[in-house]
Amino acid sequence: MSTPDKRPRVVVLSLSYHPSRRVQNYVTDLVNAGVDVDLLVAESTSTEDVELDPRVNVRRVLDVEADLPLRRIERAMVFTLPGKVFGKARSITSNNRVLRPVDPAVALAKRAQYKLSKGFHRKLFWPAFRVARPWMLARRGRASAQAFDLATADRIVAADSPAIPLAWRLARRYPQVRATTALDRKPYVAPRPN
Repeated sequence: MSTPDKRPRVVVLSLSYHPSRRVQNYVTDLVNAGVDVDLLVAESTSTEDVELDPRVNVRRVLDVEADLPLRRIERAMVFTLPGKVFGKARSITSNNRVLRPVDPAVALAKRAQYKLSKGFHRKLFWPAFRVARPWMLARRGRASAQAFDLATADRIVAADSPAIPLAWRLARRYPQVRATTALDRKPYVAPRPN
């Protein structure tokens, strides 16, 4: 908690793939008002194209989200393994005179399998993953968030919907810190004259 002689401190959780313009403006306004801001993002690429003030302390939950075990397993089972099987079948059928007439059928089956895999990925896996992603990031993000020393923070802000599960867990762990989803500048930024 901030005291009159100590600067206020806000921890902003933004676990979307890239912090939105709204979140960037919020962080910039707070930094310009003299607030210490800590920003927790999902992965290292989340802030590549984003210009943030160097005074913002940025931490990442993951280096690369594609390294999550669920994504690696799905990619291996749906794309890599069938691709290798069909690749091996193609090499056998194209190099063997007896099996060469079967090669076009194997090539067609490989293309059909790839299209089915893409359909599975887009229509089944990705919608389910989008639902599970915030909870996976909340589980992985606790250590990164607690490295900010949240006991001294004034506020924890869940800046987007994927950050809500992590903010909820942190609010339970640190009940003295106010947790919110509102990007409220009023306590820190003086009102702009009309």
